[in-house]
Amino acid sequence: IDEDEPEVFFNSLIHAREPQGMMVLIYYMFYLLENYGVDDEATYLINNREIYFVPVFNVDGYEYNRTTDPNGGGYWRKNRRLNSDGSFGVDLNRNWGFEWGYDNNGSSDIPSDPTYRGTTPFSEPENQVVRDFVLSRNFKVALNYHTYSNLLIVPYGYENIETPDSLIFRDYAAEMTKYNNYAWGTSADLLYAVNGSTDDWMYGEQLL
Repeated sequence: IDEDEPEVFFNSLIHAREPQGMMVLIYYMFYLLENYGVDDEATYLINNREIYFVPVFNVDGYEYNRTTDPNGGGYWRKNRRLNSDGSFGVDLNRNWGFEWGYDNNGSSDIPSDPTYRGTTPFSEPENQVVRDFVLSRNFKVALNYHTYSNLLIVPYGYENIETPDSLIFRDYAAEMTKYNNYAWGTSADLLYAVNGSTDDWMYGEQLL
C-alpha cells in the first residue's frame, strides 16, 4: 500500500557471483514477515516504513552461474550482454550515470574486462529499470548488498573525497557495524576507487 511513510530500498546480486547478498535479503524479509505482530521492532518497521526489495538485480548473470555451476561456485560477475568484440558482459555496478567513466582505474573501457562499464551510462536494461524505479519513489535510505569481504562501504567511490554528509555516514556506519565488527569507509579507503557505481548514483544524484 502506497502510504505517507518513509521509503527504504534494499537490493542485491548486482554482481552475479554474490548470491549470499540475495540470501541476506531473503532472510531479512522472512524475519520481518514472521515477526510481524510478535516482535515490537519488526512490527514498527512494517507499520511505519515502505520497504522495497530487489533480491536479484543481475538476472541473466546469476542464471548463467546457476546453469554452469548448479552446485554453487560460479564466478561470472557481469551480465551477459554480447559486446562488439565478441566478449560478454557489462559490470552493472560501473554503468550508473554519476561520474560514469571518470577514469579507467575505477572502471574499464575494455569490453572483456571484469569491470567493463558499457558504451554509455545506463546502457544496460537492468540499470534502466532500477533507475526508473528509484526515480519514481522517494527513498530516504538505500542499501546495496555485496559479499566481497566484511565491509560496509559508503559514498563516494569514484575518488577518495568526503561527501557533504560524511559525518552522518560515519555515525550510521559505526552503529551498523558495532556487532559484526565489519570495517567501514569509502571504497577507495577499503578496496579501490570505483566509478559509475550504484552507491554514488543513488547518493550523488538522488539523495542530496
